[in-house]
Amino acid sequence: MILYWFLIYLFYFAFRTYFRRIYLINLYLLPKDKPVLLASNHPNSFLDGIILAAILRRKVSLLARGDAFRNPIANWTLRSMRLLPIFRSRDVKEGDNQISLNQKTYNECYDLFNKNRIVVIFPESVCVNERRLRPLKKGAAKMAFGAFEKYPNMDIMVVPVGLNYSNPRHFRQDVCINFGHPIPISDYFQLIAEEKQAKAIVDLNERLSRAIEQEMVIIKEPKNDFIGAQYLEMARNEYKPSFFGFFKKTKNRFLAEKRAATDLNNLFEEDLGKFEIFEKKIIDYYEGLNLIKISDKHFSFPFLEKIFYLIFTLLTAIPAFAGLLLNFLPTYAAKKIADSKVKKEEFYDSVIIGLGGLFGIIYSFFLLIACLPFLGRYSLLVVFGIRLLGYLFLFWHEAAINTKNWFILIFSEKGRNIRKGLESQRQFILDYFG
Repeated sequence: MILYWFLIYLFYFAFRTYFRRIYLINLYLLPKDKPVLLASNHPNSFLDGIILAAILRRKVSLLARGDAFRNPIANWTLRSMRLLPIFRSRDVKEGDNQISLNQKTYNECYDLFNKNRIVVIFPESVCVNERRLRPLKKGAAKMAFGAFEKYPNMDIMVVPVGLNYSNPRHFRQDVCINFGHPIPISDYFQLIAEEKQAKAIVDLNERLSRAIEQEMVIIKEPKNDFIGAQYLEMARNEYKPSFFGFFKKTKNRFLAEKRAATDLNNLFEEDLGKFEIFEKKIIDYYEGLNLIKISDKHFSFPFLEKIFYLIFTLLTAIPAFAGLLLNFLPTYAAKKIADSKVKKEEFYDSVIIGLGGLFGIIYSFFLLIACLPFLGRYSLLVVFGIRLLGYLFLFWHEAAINTKNWFILIFSEKGRNIRKGLESQRQFILDYFG
């Protein structure tokens, strides 16, 4: 399992570069001494399972598409990473039995549950990058009840998880990982005893679907995705976390987005005319922002915070640019390959994070080799310092962009002319629902 832990920590540190913040909400609800089936929505391909395993840093097993396990070397490698095959009908070769193949994996999961381990399943069965939950398949419920049948004394918990990426395919996005209240399989003992497992499966599926949706930010109507993303960005920007810090446990940011999405959905369903007027207000506002090339985030900063960004930008400019130059190669290579090779949006974040982490390790190794003849035992410190300067550049770049936006509104004629109009439009949008 060395490969598993190597990859967990590789991705863990890669996440700290790729994501701006990770919000871990209600993590305390995850049982520590019981078998757990984590059931999550699935918007972002391989990344969804990896991010759960990395942030929990426990022995977590993930279910993956079965056709990837056909090659013996791939089978060994994937299983070394705690991945287990689950077969869809199109993954099964002619002559193989889908039910039999999946039952073998279920049996492995039952034994893992018996050791109080965590298994992650994505009951939607498909990965689609959208702010909605698709109908759940019956696999999660069947697995939970199957484990109980094999080990009747097992107190297995099904824990709903909501994965909410702020801006998929964008560097330095945020992600909210919400853990819901565990659903004890013991709640269904009576139905199982009465041999009403089919009813138990339907009931658990419906309950689990509601629980996952509760932990998600949902835009119900697909055609509202674009305007929804803009309005959610405004709601998100009104919640101002500290400039520094990576892991956050506060729920305020998620609740702000949840309320905004609910208000938008309700307005669309109850009064289409008012919705179209509101939509036009948001479109006009963002056209104004694009006209002077600034972001909505600027208007949420108080004056003293703007001063902080200006001072931070000036004081750290030289080391930050050194960090950019010294760390440019692995970052550029990862982005170049991901941009040219990844066609489906759902796979982009996974690929660029994996490549960035791998190239970063290779680059650090060659830096160490290059420094050893000249610096000896201090080479490791120098390499660490170079990588740390690259991390500093990320914060410098954010502060510099915030300062640039401020200066555009103060010193450019176009910015001065429309600043008050933008502020008024923004306030109207944010106050629309009271």
